[in-house]
Amino acid sequence: MKRTPIIASLLSALLPMSVMASVTLHVDDNVELLAYNGQSHKTTMFGGQDPVVLENGTQQIAFRFVESFEEGKDISFAKSDVLVATFNANDEDVYFVFPKIKNKRQVREFNDDPTFQLIDAEDTPIAFEQNKLMKSGFQLSRDYVAELSRFNQTDESASLQLTAAATVAPSTPASRGAKVVLNDSASIDEVEYQLHYWFQKASPETKAKFKAYVNTQ
Repeated sequence: MKRTPIIASLLSALLPMSVMASVTLHVDDNVELLAYNGQSHKTTMFGGQDPVVLENGTQQIAFRFVESFEEGKDISFAKSDVLVATFNANDEDVYFVFPKIKNKRQVREFNDDPTFQLIDAEDTPIAFEQNKLMKSGFQLSRDYVAELSRFNQTDESASLQLTAAATVAPSTPASRGAKVVLNDSASIDEVEYQLHYWFQKASPETKAKFKAYVNTQ
């Protein structure tokens, strides 16, 4: 007769642990998350990006930075190369932190040697390794999960073959939420980014009209 209260107490004690046993990756608007932990991911362009919940342990993410330039009346968009970051995290929130970029020279320097941080909710840097996931030739579409699988068979930095993570920290701290402008090559989905840019600029009434129009198509 006393088993039910005991089981209920055990379940009650374990529940908070199961709720906390996860890592929450907060994705900024200028981060295009492509894959994480062997799964592909499609970044949400409109209405903001929801955090991604990961299981505790070793994490591997593939992503690009995307930024817009206003030059007079023209709007142009730029993407970085695909970056890979591998790190360990348990029961914590993870945020991207980027340095502030002031000119195109710094843009090129950043893309040649990307320097950024991953931090927790206490602004403490998280140790990680990074690399680039490069592919030559015309890139109409890419299978990032398959590319990461092949990448992880190498001994390159950020490969899952390696077991130790090195701390990566910028020489000067950057503030959370700062945006980075990357290389100025044209992307094949620039129309999508144009829509996203003007959607964010629109008033709440215009956003509502746009959503209503999309839902009728």
